[in-house]
Amino acid sequence: MKNLRYHIAAFLTVAITASCQKSEISPLVATFESDVTTIGIGEKVTFKDASSGNPTRWNWTFEGGEPETSVLFSPEVTYNQPGTYSVTLTVQRGGEKSEIIKEQYITVNYPSKITVDFTADKVSVTNAETVTFSDKSSGYPDKWSWTFTSQDGTVLTSTEKNPQMTFSKPGIYSVKLVAENPVCKGEKEIKDYITVIDKDAVSADFTAVCRDTYAGGSITFEDKSIGSEPDSWQWTFEGGNPATSTEKSPTVTYSSPGKYKVTMKVTKGDYEDEKTKEGYINVIPSGDLVFFYPFDGTDTDAGPNGINPSLETVGSITTEFNAESRFTGDNAEGHYSARFNGGDASRYSILRVPDEKILEYYDASRDFSVSCWVKTDELPSGKKYAVFHYGAGPGMPNGSKQSWFRITTDKKHVVFCIEYSGRSGNWNEYQGEKQYDDGQWHHYVCVYKKNEDGNRDSYLYIDGQVAASSMGKPDKVTETTPFYLGCNYRYNEEGVFSPENFMNGCIDDFVLYNRALTEDEIQNFYNNR
Repeated sequence: MKNLRYHIAAFLTVAITASCQKSEISPLVATFESDVTTIGIGEKVTFKDASSGNPTRWNWTFEGGEPETSVLFSPEVTYNQPGTYSVTLTVQRGGEKSEIIKEQYITVNYPSKITVDFTADKVSVTNAETVTFSDKSSGYPDKWSWTFTSQDGTVLTSTEKNPQMTFSKPGIYSVKLVAENPVCKGEKEIKDYITVIDKDAVSADFTAVCRDTYAGGSITFEDKSIGSEPDSWQWTFEGGNPATSTEKSPTVTYSSPGKYKVTMKVTKGDYEDEKTKEGYINVIPSGDLVFFYPFDGTDTDAGPNGINPSLETVGSITTEFNAESRFTGDNAEGHYSARFNGGDASRYSILRVPDEKILEYYDASRDFSVSCWVKTDELPSGKKYAVFHYGAGPGMPNGSKQSWFRITTDKKHVVFCIEYSGRSGNWNEYQGEKQYDDGQWHHYVCVYKKNEDGNRDSYLYIDGQVAASSMGKPDKVTETTPFYLGCNYRYNEEGVFSPENFMNGCIDDFVLYNRALTEDEIQNFYNNR
């Protein structure tokens, strides 16, 4: 009898509990919230379901948004057109549904500032050619007013976004663009931007296949004159051999380091024109030069040994060789840099110098110097951006017989390291207050050389000055391969190559010598800017 009463009581307890639990389930009522309701064009809104009743499925509709629909609990939506937009959410739990529509919930405004910018596909033309202008303004303008004014007062106009213009009257034209949206406007003018000559005349201009070489190297020049084909050319090459030429596209050898001007005069019938470019050719020292990567559109070695690196890419990231250089104005012509885009173990792009080539020309038991220009993106806390690394990295035979250079956000802001397994590392560490992840170009030189006692001295130069030194350390001979740009590396327990500390920023004019550069040479590298 006692057991029967116990089982009845237990049954009633379970039944009552189940009944209470069933009655405690909230009804399904759709609602939602967002982090903002008023934004500018191109900005994002994060939505979040706030429905009661524990829904298990969500169906969103975003008028005017990208994406237009979503089935996520908390979607992120971008709005690229001004206006006021509704948002609809339908939630489900089993066979139950609930829907809410918030009319005119999101307001998208035009930006309150327009930054005007534009480009032209060419700036020197004849009066028979067409110039295409491209609006590059930010701030979502929807009206454009172009004015093209020559020095003698001739005025042309256009209201197209990207006008194509033919300047029938020769002259030098300034270009002004006023761009506006319904709430603001901005303007930009470039004085004397477009040069227009008579199609029967000739205007001298030229380029070089590459503007950088080494002492003893050659440069090929190309005539880029506009107008009629010249009848004759007269070139003058400061520091070059030959010093003059009458060829259309001459090749010139430079025997001494320095920066040299080039002049070209062209004639066409009664027309004559001349062009001079100061400091146009840069020639670096050739003694014990291993390789020279100017990164001017390619990764080709501009030195005498032809040590061209290979691009190792994993995933979607790549290295670009046409990134903006440190040069500005007319001196930027033909100059670019290599842009490394960071990444992680699953997606990266780095450069490897071929082992067989570097072993032929680089002896790590001798002195060496590395010169390069670097501009990094801002470093997140604790990150490290490696510029180069070579030798036996961790996990390799003779592990840590290596050298590397990187920029960090910890107390060792810039580090140049010579490391030898079993001995203390010969580290050069700049630990000053200045951070070098400032988005500006900086010049670095790493020098490693024997002193009179047979020990090693090493120096780290930053922007032409010694920033750190490590003197009289025991001689440490590193391995020379592998040699990578854009990362550090190690080998895991399975012996698999594992890169890390990926470079995020630009590298330019990367040079390796198998000797110690002199103070004068270091200053000359730094002054090439």
